[in-house]
Amino acid sequence: MSHSFTTITNRAHELIARSPILSNLHQRSYNRSHLLKIALEATILALLIPAAYRDYQAYLALGPGGPPYNVVGWLCVKLFFNPLRREMFGTRIYDQKIAGGDDSGFLAEQELPPRKGERPAMAEFAVPQRQINQVPGRAIQEKLMAEYAAFLDRNAHLVDRVPSILERYTDAAHVCGRIQLTPIAREMRREICHVHGTSDHSVHVTLSPADCKRVIDAGWGQRFPLAGSSILRNVTFGRLGILPTEYLFIYAPRNEKEIEVVLRIIKASVQYVTGARDVR
Repeated sequence: MSHSFTTITNRAHELIARSPILSNLHQRSYNRSHLLKIALEATILALLIPAAYRDYQAYLALGPGGPPYNVVGWLCVKLFFNPLRREMFGTRIYDQKIAGGDDSGFLAEQELPPRKGERPAMAEFAVPQRQINQVPGRAIQEKLMAEYAAFLDRNAHLVDRVPSILERYTDAAHVCGRIQLTPIAREMRREICHVHGTSDHSVHVTLSPADCKRVIDAGWGQRFPLAGSSILRNVTFGRLGILPTEYLFIYAPRNEKEIEVVLRIIKASVQYVTGARDVR
């Protein structure tokens, strides 16, 4: 058992010591209601502590992400982030944006075939957003990271590889300082995309509304559950902005052909956030 969770257990023991359970045990006489109350409190505590520990271990199993990778991060996610999760698959929110402008997207239909099979199962935590099955093997993970690094190198005139402001334990592609920022680049604090290389090898990207609709409909991803919410801005005191509804989670590729599709999606993200067409 980790030190941080031991702290929770010790705190629970303190609460038990202060609760009516022990004080009632020192009474010389009992009635039926007292005994039922004691039994109920003891049962609740016996159930909650192991369940909380299992939940905390499930949080740690996702690997490090944006929140602190400890009991404080777990509690923040459970108490503040999870209750604010939003629907992640509907695409009607993009229809008005598509109709109101000239957004045709950057992904051609032939570049985004329907993803085969069911969507992966997702962890129950809002953050870090991770899939818990269909995780690629080591060879595919290494191939993805190599192809991703080569892509960033080819486009060094547009992007810098710097520590992610959203995922503190991985690098991200940021709009380089030589480029005039688009509105979405300002909103995202220059961050374009990042690969979760410390865990499932899924990807977070920001795409045009038209491409968001295509990606979700074709089964390649889903929205970030806090997209459109101000909670991240509030808890970071403005260091992060309000993530747009175009901030998507892309499922980890399972084979080399899916790596090609994921890289096309990453390319579309760079095109959208930078406003550049010469993405290689």
